[in-house]
Amino acid sequence: MLCVRCPICGKELRIETIYDLPTFPFCSRRCRIIDTGRWLGGEYRIPGAPDELEHSSFDEAEREKHSYEG
Repeated sequence: MLCVRCPICGKELRIETIYDLPTFPFCSRRCRIIDTGRWLGGEYRIPGAPDELEHSSFDEAEREKHSYEG
């Protein structure tokens, strides 16, 4: 038996397998929708490279492009 808590509301879930609960790891469809809304609203973020690094490589490519033009 698995004993887990819903990551949204904290309700304790006791199930035999994850297939016994179609909304796993959430206790309900409502909690699953709340979680999706948090992702779409930007409340959850996955850390990544700072934006400055992405822009600096773009700027470097633009400088190289212009140096060949004239």
